[in-house]
Amino acid sequence: MIQFGIFVALFIAIALCFLLIPLWLKPKIVPNDDSEINIELAQKKLQSLEIDLTNGTITAAQYESLKNELMVNLHHDLKQADTLITADKNGRWLAIPLGVFVPLLALMIYSVKGDFRAFDDAAIQGEIPTKTAADINDMVEKLAQKMKDNPNDSEGWIMLARSYKVLKRYPESVEALRKARVLTGEQPEILLQLADVIAMEKGGTLLGEPTELVAQALELDANNEMALWLYGLANAEDSKFNEAISLWQKLQTHYQPQDADYLEVQKLIDQAREASGQPVSVTENKAATNHTGIHLVVSLDEKFKATTNPEDFVFIYAQPAQGGKMPLAVVKKQVKDLPLDVTLDDSMAMMPAMTISSVENVQVSARVSHTGNAIAQSGEPIGKMPLSTSVDNGVVKLVISEIVL
Repeated sequence: MIQFGIFVALFIAIALCFLLIPLWLKPKIVPNDDSEINIELAQKKLQSLEIDLTNGTITAAQYESLKNELMVNLHHDLKQADTLITADKNGRWLAIPLGVFVPLLALMIYSVKGDFRAFDDAAIQGEIPTKTAADINDMVEKLAQKMKDNPNDSEGWIMLARSYKVLKRYPESVEALRKARVLTGEQPEILLQLADVIAMEKGGTLLGEPTELVAQALELDANNEMALWLYGLANAEDSKFNEAISLWQKLQTHYQPQDADYLEVQKLIDQAREASGQPVSVTENKAATNHTGIHLVVSLDEKFKATTNPEDFVFIYAQPAQGGKMPLAVVKKQVKDLPLDVTLDDSMAMMPAMTISSVENVQVSARVSHTGNAIAQSGEPIGKMPLSTSVDNGVVKLVISEIVL
C-alpha cells in the first residue's frame, strides 16, 4: 500500500533527524578567541617582567625563570585549544553509517516482525472476506445452534429473530421472538417486533394477532411511537378511520410541525380522512394542490388472470425516470380491485422533497405481488410506462402485461 510505505519512510526520516542533526552541527565554540586572549595576556605579563627587570625589582635569573614558565603555560593552553577543535570535528563521521544502517536495521526488524503484504493492495483486498448469502446463512445457523445450547438467552433469541427477518425467513423469526417473549415477559418492544414479523408472514396485513399485540404494547406504553403508528395502520386497514386519525394525531404531538416525521403522519391522516369521506383542509393538503397528479386506469392482461389470486396485492407507483428509484407516490390495492382508476399525486409522496411535481419525467408502474413485498421479485406480473408530468395530464391506460426479469 502506497500510503503505508510513505508513512514508514516518514518515520525513518524523523528518527534520522534526531540522530544526525546533533552529530553534524558544530557546537557553538570559538576556540580561536581563547587562543588570542591567552597570547595577549602572555605578552602583557612578559612586558610586566621586562619592566620589573629594568627597575631592578627582579634579577636577570628570576626574569629568565618566570619568562620560561610563562612560555610553557602559553604553549600548554594553545595545545589544549587545538585538541578541542579536533574532537569537535571527529564526531561527524558517525552521521554516515547511522544514516545507512538505521533504515537497514528497521527493514530487518520489520522483515521478522512485520508483514510485507501491507505493501500489496491485491493481497489486502484478497484478505477481506466477502460475505455471500451462503456465508450469512451459515452464520445464522451457527447462532441458531448456539441458542439451542443456551435457550435462556433472551438477547440471543432477539438477535436470531432479526437475522431471520433480514433473510425473510419469517416463520423462524416469529418462533424466535415468541421464545424471547417468554423469557422477557410482556415488553412493548418485543410485542411490536413480533407483531411486525407476523404481519410480514401474513403478507403485510396487521389484522388479527398483530393488531392484538400492538394494542397490548400500547396498554403497557401509551406514548410508544411505534405502537401508535402501527395501531393507527391496523385501524385504517380495518376501515376504522376515525380511530386511526385519533392515534396519529396523538403521535404528531411527539414532533414539531416542521419535522419530517410530523409531515409523514399528516399524510396518513389526510389519506384516512379522504378514505372516510371527510374534508381535507387546504393547509393540510397543500402538497396535493401543487400538482394535479397522474390519472391512471390500471388493468390486468388476460394472460395473468388464471395465475393470480383476487387477494394478491397490486402496487401502483411512480418513480423518477432518471436518478434514484425511490417511489414518488405509491398506492396499494388488490387484484380483485382491477380494473381501477387511481390518481398519483404529491400527497402520496414518501418523502416531502421527493414528489411527482418535483421531476419532469417519471415512470409509472403497476406490479402484482403474492407476498405483498414492496421489492419486486423475478417472475411477478408488471406494467410500466414512461410519462412527462408536464405533458401527460389526461387519463393514462396502464396494462399489467409483462413480467419482472
